[in-house]
Formats: sequence, C-alpha cells, structure tokens
Amino acid sequence: MNSVELPRKYVPPPLELVKSRIEELMPPAAREEIESGAVLIDVRDPERYEAGHLADALNVPSGESARDAHEAAYVEAIEKAGAGPEDRLILVCGGGNRSARTADALQNEHGFTNVASIIGGAKLWSDLSYPIEGEIAIGTEEAETHLEGEEDTT
Repeated sequence: MNSVELPRKYVPPPLELVKSRIEELMPPAAREEIESGAVLIDVRDPERYEAGHLADALNVPSGESARDAHEAAYVEAIEKAGAGPEDRLILVCGGGNRSARTADALQNEHGFTNVASIIGGAKLWSDLSYPIEGEIAIGTEEAETHLEGEEDTT
C-alpha cells in the first residue's frame, strides 16, 4: 500500500455551534471583569492590533478563522503572554466571531476552563466609547471568520 499522506481541508464548525459551546459577554460585563483582573487578549492580526485595540489588551493572534488556536503553539503563545488554563481570559476580535472560535478551541481542545468572548468585539466596544488605544478600524476583511452559507450573528 502506498503511504502518501493526503492533504486535510480545514473546515471550521458552524459559528452557531461554536457560540453555543462558549461563554459570551456583553461589553459592560466584560469591562467589569477586565477591571477586576481578567486577562484581555486581542486575537486579531498584529497590524490591526497596532492600529487600535482595547486598552490593556495583549495581542495573541489566532489567525484567519482562528485556525492557529487549534495548534499547541497557540497555547504556548498565551502562556508566554502571561496567562494559563485556569486564568480568567476574555477574548476580543473585530466583531466577535474569531474570538468566539478561539475561545472554543481553547476551552474544548486545550483545557482552558474560564474563557469568554466579547459579543460585538472591538467595534461594539469602541461604539460604546469604552477605553481604546489608537483607532479601531473594522473593514470587510474583518469578517474573515464569516464563511459562505454561514449567517453572521454578531
């Protein structure tokens, strides 16, 4: 038998399923927890983070559709940023989808026990005039976790 390894196509689970398996927080509740010591992680790409992000957010990019969050190296990056599996982690992205996918991977694949995603992401946070550093820019590419046939619920 031939031992050729076939490529695997990555197909993320439907966003509705992901969001049903994780904790999501509205910005006021997230802000309260962050002010009480929760670790805030921005999962967007470094360029977007540098342009503007929530005050005190750490940048640990999880890649397009949170693909990188499924790898062991992502957990190492979270730990290098100063957070572990038992810490309260609050994740944010541009609109709330990539952070939800990242939270799902951390919780259901890597054993993180206390992780949540901010509903509406950095856009809603900014719209509420909550503390940000720089300017939050949300463009069409921010919907990178939106897959064809999948309705965006944020």
